[in-house]
This record gives sequence, structure tokens and C-alpha cells, in this order.
Amino acid sequence: MFTMILLLYLQQHRDVMLESTSLKGSFQTKKECEAAAVRLRGPLPTPDGYAAAWHDAICIPINRGVIVNEGKPVDLGKLLQGRPPVVCEGTGAWRRVAELCGPGGAKQNGG
Repeated sequence: MFTMILLLYLQQHRDVMLESTSLKGSFQTKKECEAAAVRLRGPLPTPDGYAAAWHDAICIPINRGVIVNEGKPVDLGKLLQGRPPVVCEGTGAWRRVAELCGPGGAKQNGG
């Protein structure tokens, strides 16, 4: 069994900070986990006051019978505060936000 850890990085000035981590799902094989992680890696909308925001995802083994309580993702909506960046439409960043909203998030948001 494997689970995925999402790592949210924010850049302010020249400093890159690990803002938060959260667990996402459980997978039978590392290959399944990595396939799911591919879509979650990459740029996210950049909150006001930051130069960049992006997710990385790593797959780690867990013992059989362990239940993964998914960590609460950072509220990007709160960080963006009604100020969506202008240059994110073509990057896939908004698709990633919809997928992170929870089970079926992309379907609920028209993705």
C-alpha cells in the first residue's frame, strides 16, 4: 500500500517555503500512486504577495491495514482572496485547484 504526500511550496521574494503538507488517498501499488501524483504536481495560482506557488507529490509506502486520513489542504481560495492571477489560465493551475477540492472536486467544478 502507498499514500501520496502533497507538498505546497510558496515563493516570496527569493525565499521558497514549504507552506504545508497533506495526505491524499491510498493506492495498491507505487505505480498507481505515481500515476495519480503526475496530475497534482506543478504550478498553482499564485496568492497575492507571493511570486510562485506549486505542488510536489511524493509516494510513500504504508503498512497494509493502515487507513489514510487525508490531510486538510491549504485553503487556496482564502489565500487568493478574490484576486485571481492573470497568467494562470493556460498553465493547468486552475484544474489542479479543482482536483484538490475533495472527492469528485473536478466533476463538481465542471472539469
